[in-house]
Amino acid sequence: MKEIVISNFKMNMTDGQIVEYFSNISIKADKTLKKLVFCVPFTSLHFAEKYQNDLISFGAQNMHEEEFGSYTGEISANMIDEFGVKYVLLGHSERRKNFNETNEKINKKIKTALKHGMTAILCVGETLQQRKRNQTYEVLRLQIGSGLDEIYENELSNIIIAYEPIWAVGTGKVAENKDIEEASLLIKKIISEHYSVNAGNNLKIVYGGSVNSKNCKQIFKIKTISGVLIGGASLDSKEFEKIIC
Repeated sequence: MKEIVISNFKMNMTDGQIVEYFSNISIKADKTLKKLVFCVPFTSLHFAEKYQNDLISFGAQNMHEEEFGSYTGEISANMIDEFGVKYVLLGHSERRKNFNETNEKINKKIKTALKHGMTAILCVGETLQQRKRNQTYEVLRLQIGSGLDEIYENELSNIIIAYEPIWAVGTGKVAENKDIEEASLLIKKIISEHYSVNAGNNLKIVYGGSVNSKNCKQIFKIKTISGVLIGGASLDSKEFEKIIC
């Protein structure tokens, strides 16, 4: 389904480039698309005040789990919230790998995000080696179970789970539809086991991993997901247009 499309600019785009990006992009959403979320660098979150509307929202790519303190170089929920930003990307595989973020740390960040009324986008996914060993379910169960520890069922409406198989992030490799559907059903099963069948059915899941204009139409046909999380392809406004229109 194409209900929600999330873009992750990562460490790209200056303020000037983002202004140019939005001046060049033409958003003609169809009736199925309900939300576009642009996860821009911290330095450009102030653009939320200019560009946000009923369809477009801005998101942060990360935040610290503490609300204030001696954490040089970090960004708090209060700082993000000041710009009216209501989405935050948490647990991305690059954060887990490059910054040694644990499931427990990500769990604390999710709790802080929910406290501030934000929607947390929890990224989960297995490595190629884990997939070959048939460990996908175990990996997802651990990441989701730990990431949502002490999160109540009524808070799941502000949780989106992004299934991003690590072997497909930035590699050009895309999981086949049957693999994405299988993983999304596993995620719904895990949520159903932790909470209820209703919670599992209502959970919003997006797929991320080398999504582009050439493969997005096939991905959007998967009924068990609500949309996609796009990395590199979102940096080109014309390429992004092809995905959302």
